[in-house]
Amino acid sequence: MVGRIAVTTALAGLSLIVTTLPALAETLSSESFAGARIPAGGWVIGSPKGVDYPCATAATASTPGLLPACREVVAGKAKADPDGGGAFRLTDNSSFNAGSLLFDKPIRADRGVTLEFDMYQYKGKPTTDKYGKRGADGIAFWIVDGSRTKVDPGAAGGGLGYNGLTGAFVGIGFDEFGNFSSTPGGPGGPGLKPNTVAVRGSASAGYKYLFGKSLDPVTHPIAVDAATRRADARRRVSVGINSDNIMNVTVDFQDGKGPQPVVVDLDLDRLPGQEPLPKTLKVGWAAATGNAAAVHEIGGFTARTLDADIRLTVGGDRELTAGVGGSVTLTATNALNAGISTGPVTVGYDVGAGLTVTRAAGPGWICTTGGQKVSCTRSDPLPPGAAYPPIALDVTAGLGAVLGSVPVTASLTGAPTAAVVGALTVKPAATKAVVKIASSPNPYAAGGRFNYTASAANPGPGPLTGARIAVTWPPAFKPLKWRCTASGGAVCPAAEGTGDVAATADLPIGAALTYTQDCQIPVGVTASFTASIALVAPGSGCTDQKPCVAAETNRPGLP
Repeated sequence: MVGRIAVTTALAGLSLIVTTLPALAETLSSESFAGARIPAGGWVIGSPKGVDYPCATAATASTPGLLPACREVVAGKAKADPDGGGAFRLTDNSSFNAGSLLFDKPIRADRGVTLEFDMYQYKGKPTTDKYGKRGADGIAFWIVDGSRTKVDPGAAGGGLGYNGLTGAFVGIGFDEFGNFSSTPGGPGGPGLKPNTVAVRGSASAGYKYLFGKSLDPVTHPIAVDAATRRADARRRVSVGINSDNIMNVTVDFQDGKGPQPVVVDLDLDRLPGQEPLPKTLKVGWAAATGNAAAVHEIGGFTARTLDADIRLTVGGDRELTAGVGGSVTLTATNALNAGISTGPVTVGYDVGAGLTVTRAAGPGWICTTGGQKVSCTRSDPLPPGAAYPPIALDVTAGLGAVLGSVPVTASLTGAPTAAVVGALTVKPAATKAVVKIASSPNPYAAGGRFNYTASAANPGPGPLTGARIAVTWPPAFKPLKWRCTASGGAVCPAAEGTGDVAATADLPIGAALTYTQDCQIPVGVTASFTASIALVAPGSGCTDQKPCVAAETNRPGLP
């Protein structure tokens, strides 16, 4: 199935349709934790303290080879969740409890990786301090070097099992109580920060504090202490790390607003001693409670290769003139926080009705053209933050091209998403209006007659709309009547009149308006008389600042 994304560009106020293939990301691992019989292979459970232990909430018994059932279910004090409706519990809401879960199988990360899961923090037993009333502690998501054969959790408690974790690459605390940003979490940090998403560096960098974002507990609570149902506390987390060690984290708070960025383009390499992205990863979660407590659960885990995020930028002559055309460039750029694209990549571009691509070329591209369409392909991958060499298009615009914003279509094969920045606009063909004025006979004979003929004509190549015509007669001639004649599809605003002419008219290609005035010169008059015509019309080069003007002076003949 082909996906479609509508993108509005500010340049032309135009909605472009970008056609893309389905996502090319490869699923590397997944586990919903919803079932009653979840194979335990690869999963390592830790329960360093407390009366509770981590468990699969839909399991009905603790069976060898499967993730265990919860203690209250085994004891017959509670029912398991329905098969398909469970989660993995890290802690219940008993005090001073801790639990962890490690996926001890390497996940490939050479193309970058996206790690997604649901988390639930609810049924809180809060305490109150100067920061307010809240449960504890939170959930940490660990990412570990996949080459490690033995991974031991760090200290339980407010550090959420990360400080001291062997082989740690990066840890993200979804911290209700706030200690992940303080001393229990490791070196550095601003101190206790409730309702915060905080990031700490690798074991080689000393688990140092890297970043934190405090969230509004009213609009974006990480935990929902008052909730008694898991579904009411669901938060969908997405962690993306590309091959350049750039990390992004989003959280969907299930408020109808979709994923919200909480960590944006964090360069993990900026911390001295921080390791580069390992070729393989292992992942895990940990939670803890103290005097304050809450239930901490996870579910819906998926690991997949990180998508490329390609944007096509339209440059060059984005404003074309009908009858002329110009040169347009297409540049494909991969976002800094994206994964590596996998070739081949094909850019398809349809320049729109009335436009024709006469040439398309770019270093490394193999291009074909046909009418208004072009297709260019290359096979090399595009790293994050990089751009392919631009594709140069020679585009001609016919006189019949659609004026204004042209609805163009772009497609990209080889990456799951694409956006277009920029659009094409076609301006009317430049029209050369012609104004003329003449008098006959010139010179005039005293006691005889002569006339003025003033005309405004449009020879093309485009029409003139709303042309303003002004004819100024000699002062002595203003009481005299003038008449108008039209040709080529033009229409006289008035057939006749007296005084100067001030008219607005449309002049199709080949049309003209002609104004004529006759005068009888009395015997003995020896003055010279001057008349003029001026025209202002959009698209003609005749402007208010510089109208197109013609003038004629008639003088008396020699005695």
